[in-house]
This record gives sequence, structure tokens and C-alpha cells, in this order.
Amino acid sequence: MVLIDRWIEILEYLKVKKFATVEEMMEKFKISRSTLRRDLIAMEERGYIKRTRGGAELVEQIKDNIEWVNLAEIFKNNKDDKIKIAKKASEFIKDNDVIFIDSGSTCYYMIDYINAKNITVVTNGILHIQKLMAKGINTYILGGYAKPEQNLIIGEDIVSKIKVMNFDLAFLGTMGIDSKSGFTTELLNDGEVKRAVINSADRCFILADKTKFNMRRFYTYGEFSEAIVITDSEVNFKDEKLNIIYCD
Repeated sequence: MVLIDRWIEILEYLKVKKFATVEEMMEKFKISRSTLRRDLIAMEERGYIKRTRGGAELVEQIKDNIEWVNLAEIFKNNKDDKIKIAKKASEFIKDNDVIFIDSGSTCYYMIDYINAKNITVVTNGILHIQKLMAKGINTYILGGYAKPEQNLIIGEDIVSKIKVMNFDLAFLGTMGIDSKSGFTTELLNDGEVKRAVINSADRCFILADKTKFNMRRFYTYGEFSEAIVITDSEVNFKDEKLNIIYCD
């Protein structure tokens, strides 16, 4: 279980149990005492839980910690649909490809299903790095400031670096797909990176579950003609310019 998944599971478990012992959590999550201790220390430092003698309890104010709740919910919401899309997307990756995988949650799950050999992945997703390295995938990390609450690495020169890179494939998440505005996001920095990646990629895929259709966010980063959408099921969205691949 990768870090973000484990933290979410621990929080969900404590929401139900209110308190859990170290031994109980070690057994529940199949992790060592030292790993659990590191997790609990890090989670306490961020105000998610409170360590007690022999265990941990949930901090009630967790509901007010918008940064954590948003990130946790993004990864948890529609997880089954996201995994279907992730599996389908991974099929397009071939041996020796150079690809970009952005910080989106569906892109994160896609890493689990990559079977192609000798590929290189460029990413700006903080949580993605651990998973890519655990699989032995050659990983290029875009440098900059870490924004854990957004799972993003942000830097002034990231866009300029991407502009001189060449990707066989790119996989992007999205916050909205709208007939008038195209592919959209709420974050300007995220939109600028996505825009640069689209221009540097031979082929670009947008990974989007059904909740992203007929949704418009503040910044447009791409037009329908520039990318192919992979989604999990039929959606009530009609636009002849949009190319959609549905999961089997």
C-alpha cells in the first residue's frame, strides 16, 4: 500500500474506531511497527491524528483541515471508475516510450498497471514519485516547490523545461470538460504545465471519469482537437470535436 492510500485508510479506520492500538493497526494494514510509527508521527505533525500511549486517535478538527480533506477525497472519490480508466490508459504505453504523467489521481492509479519496459516518465506529481520508483521506472522529476495539498511540484522554470522535451505520450487529468471552454482546470500553474505538455507530446490522453463532463473551471488548457479522452462509461456529452475512448 502506497503512502497516500495508507494514510487515507488509517484516517477512515480511526473515524470508525475513534481509537486504535499500534498492534491493531499493524495487523490491519500489514505494516511494520517502524513504518506505522513514521506514518503516525507525520500525520500528527500535520494535525490529522493524535498519538497516545500505545495507539492513536482522530483529531476532531480534521474536518476543518481543508487541504487534507480535499486531497484525500480527490483520491478516494470514484476510485473504482478511475482504476478502470487507469488500466485502459496503461495499454497505450509501449516499450522505450518517453511519457509524461501529471499529478491527477487517475494518472496516479495508472502507474500500477504499466507493464511496458525501458520507459522514461516525467512527472510533477509528488505522490507519483514513490510509486514510479518502487516499480523501477526511470523517473524524471520536474524541480520546484512542493505543494503537498495539491500533489503538485510548482516551479518558475517547469514550463520552459517541458517546452524543450519530447514525449511519445502524455497522460493528463482534468477538472472539467466543457463544450464551450474545452479542457479546464482551477489552477493557473497546473493549466500552464498541461498546456506545455500538450504541445510537447506526439499524442495526449485526458483521463476523466464521468463527473468531469459538462463541468467548466476557470482556466482552459486545451482544445478538444488536441487530446483524446479516456473514460469509464457512456456520458451525456455531445460534441463532434471530442474523441472519446471508453473502457471495455
